[in-house]
Amino acid sequence: MPLRISGGEFKGRRIDSPTAGKGIRPTTEKVKLAIFSIIGTAFVQNSKVLDLYACTGALGIEALSRGAARAVFVEKLRRNCALIEKNLSTLNITDRGIVAKSTVQRFLDLSNEWFDIVLLDPPFEHDEWEEVMSCLGSGVNVTQGGMVIGEHKSQVRLKNQYGNLEMESTRQYGGSHISIFKAVT
Repeated sequence: MPLRISGGEFKGRRIDSPTAGKGIRPTTEKVKLAIFSIIGTAFVQNSKVLDLYACTGALGIEALSRGAARAVFVEKLRRNCALIEKNLSTLNITDRGIVAKSTVQRFLDLSNEWFDIVLLDPPFEHDEWEEVMSCLGSGVNVTQGGMVIGEHKSQVRLKNQYGNLEMESTRQYGGSHISIFKAVT
């Protein structure tokens, strides 16, 4: 089922997604619009974005469409990595996206790159929130003033602070919650 890009340069264009199945839950257009409304157009411009649990790359590609300079897509499944590469190629933006075939934890443990925006949209069965958020809050991968935005099921309760990440707000959209964190000193 193709996904539609909701804003920016590629608004209305479609990208491919995997066949529906266990663990496959594309971010709804309503939630995607909410995420980018929260981030704001000015903050996305020329930013460096990290799309964790990327699956189709939809969130990172949405950021690129809205003016992000570069996006890194972290995905552990080979077929999804190929799908992200195909989607980047379809939009002719392969020069602005890098696909890393890795688990999220391994990528964060080994990476010394800094990102302005980190987007997390893991499968709802995901139970590594504490480890991933603690790693992101360690001050290694998120620029000062950077944002971390995670979509999770409503039963997941994240702490108000992970290292230098402080929760700004949580919003509910049906069975999904969006938690917004900002990196502070």
